[in-house]
Amino acid sequence: MKDTFRLIILDLLNIEGGFANRSRKADPGGPTNLGITKRTLEAWRGRAVSMEEVKCLGREEALKIYRAQYWDTVRGDELPRGLDFAVFDCAVNSGPVRAVKILQKILKVKVDGVLGVLTLAAVKAHSATVLINLFSVARLEFMKRLRNWPYNKNGWSRRVRHVQERSLELVNNAIIKRAPTPNPEQHKNEEGAKAVDEETSALSAWLSPDGITKGAMAASGFSGILAGSGPVQWGFAIALVLSVGVAGWLLINKERAA
Repeated sequence: MKDTFRLIILDLLNIEGGFANRSRKADPGGPTNLGITKRTLEAWRGRAVSMEEVKCLGREEALKIYRAQYWDTVRGDELPRGLDFAVFDCAVNSGPVRAVKILQKILKVKVDGVLGVLTLAAVKAHSATVLINLFSVARLEFMKRLRNWPYNKNGWSRRVRHVQERSLELVNNAIIKRAPTPNPEQHKNEEGAKAVDEETSALSAWLSPDGITKGAMAASGFSGILAGSGPVQWGFAIALVLSVGVAGWLLINKERAA
């Protein structure tokens, strides 16, 4: 088994920092300690946990969660050294599925969020250095599309740059030095804020370009129908309402899956 996890875990813990409970707008992860959210801790322990339990989370348990829920999920021991850290850190920050999807997009393989045999084969066909650099750029581009980017852009930019540099050091078999602990008062724990997709609301979906187009078509159809009268026109109106409703449902799901 490789020693990358042992080399980088303290580095990651320093990036994540201690207990934080910022506003949902800034950090949708909610109450977090050592980078482990309340929800993740509850799933790990199989029961509800209190805020105090999150605050008291020990490093030993956090390491077990990191290995089982993140490192093993992205198959860190099977990824090239250096790329393993880049993908792992993204998994911790944005979820394993998102981290794998970003990797699959730059590899131009099927994007399903599962790091399987085909994805691993594609990884081995490329230079680890090239993949780390491409992955870092793609990861930051994903972050910039998130609602909480304005609250965390400085911290996340530092984090991605820091992880990219550390990952490139690992490619060259250098033992990375321990990173300085971020100052929560200075940076408001921006580095540790979760960069995850938030639930897409119906309003935000309809305000997308596709949603605006569908809304305009619906309005045009309604005006034409209402200009007439009789059961035929109202029958068309009912059918149009149903079709717009189905289109809206599909649009929201499309936005959430993007």
